[in-house]
Amino acid sequence: MAKMKKPAGGGVIEGKSEEVKPKKKRTGLFEFIGQVRSEMRKVTWTGRNELVISTVMVLIMVALMAIFFFFVDWALRYGVCHLLPINCVPLDHQV
Repeated sequence: MAKMKKPAGGGVIEGKSEEVKPKKKRTGLFEFIGQVRSEMRKVTWTGRNELVISTVMVLIMVALMAIFFFFVDWALRYGVCHLLPINCVPLDHQV
């Protein structure tokens, strides 16, 4: 004899939830400011040396990406202008 299959999802009937979540207690302004100050004391700030190194690395990466995208743009423009029968404006005559 064939076995009866259980309904998908474990037989849970969807509908209104019976569980009531308690409302969170509101924090007063001064208590909130005190909590913020307490958390700010835990923050470790970067030193000047790390900040300078990170800034230089970001500037180098921006320059490298600008050069990379310049050549990608140039190659795509060259390919499109020479493969498709369109009249491309030379690079030195753009507005």
